[in-house]
Amino acid sequence: MKQRSRERVHDDLVRLAGARLPLASLIDEAGRLIARAVPYDGACWHTVDPATLIDTSFRAVNLPSEGIRLARNEYLDHDYNRWVELARSRRHSRVLSEATAGDLNRSPRYREFLRPAGFLGELRTSFVVDGACWGCVAFFRAAPDDFSSQERDFAHELAATLGCGFRAALLQAGGTATAPPPGPGLILLDGNRRVESLTPAARRWLDELGFVGEPTHDDLPYVLLTVAERARAAAGDATARVPGLSGRWVVLHASAASGRQPGRVAVILQGATPSSIAPLIAAAYGLTKRERELTELVLQGYATGDIAARLFISPHTVQEHLKSVFAKAGVHSRRELVGKVFVRHYEPGIGPLVIEAATTE
Repeated sequence: MKQRSRERVHDDLVRLAGARLPLASLIDEAGRLIARAVPYDGACWHTVDPATLIDTSFRAVNLPSEGIRLARNEYLDHDYNRWVELARSRRHSRVLSEATAGDLNRSPRYREFLRPAGFLGELRTSFVVDGACWGCVAFFRAAPDDFSSQERDFAHELAATLGCGFRAALLQAGGTATAPPPGPGLILLDGNRRVESLTPAARRWLDELGFVGEPTHDDLPYVLLTVAERARAAAGDATARVPGLSGRWVVLHASAASGRQPGRVAVILQGATPSSIAPLIAAAYGLTKRERELTELVLQGYATGDIAARLFISPHTVQEHLKSVFAKAGVHSRRELVGKVFVRHYEPGIGPLVIEAATTE
């Protein structure tokens, strides 16, 4: 009976992933369907920059919204079943109790977050499709119940389907910005993760990321926290890209800052250039490595013969690859590929991925 129920849920999720819903609607409906086969008491959904594997937003379901604690655990703590590990593993879903060999207290995440919230079971899945990770989810189950190996395997089977849904949500049309983008902005965080200073342009970019409040007192956007924690953990640089409220793409680049106080991080926020966003959009359309190489040359204005020479393939093969690219992108010509696909995404027009906390009924 359970197997038939999971098969129906899987089929429903496949249809849902192809419906091209806005991300928040996709998460809510996917959560409702999955609960029929894998009951849970709480969940936390994330979007991910597939190029850097930094999670860029989250939607909490029946959980406290604690973005900075999530970011610190993911990038600074030595914990189990981290999103990057699941994305790179052959198995994209794992249960915390199995990873800790039954000793959950070995996990900082369990000690500091799950146990105080009354949860015992945690099931994590990274949404990987065509080799790229577009999102992830953690399901929680109240004590004394845990997740089974069968539920773990079912979640793994859903990874690619949910990845397709998250990837499609990235391409949904959204608002249109009319004002010119601000110049690069800088935010300097001290070792206690408080805003030490910021430029006027940075305040405008915070607005673009949906931030409402006072930067020196209120929680900063989740993507800013995660990119800063990644830079702090690596004692180097970290980058993430995310659509803003207006539809304009925002690039956040964090670097460990020097100075007397350890742990300071500088974050630069700026608008995306075509070259910085084109690889992500190409991946979102499911283009193969060769198709991405060819598309990049098309964007640079190269003719068929020049592309063939650069890629050491025949002009006929170039045309065959272009047919595949056009089909995946839903266009019929190079002009449409450049003007209606890539320009539309690095200029205003893609929907926001700002995600608010939700509750289940």
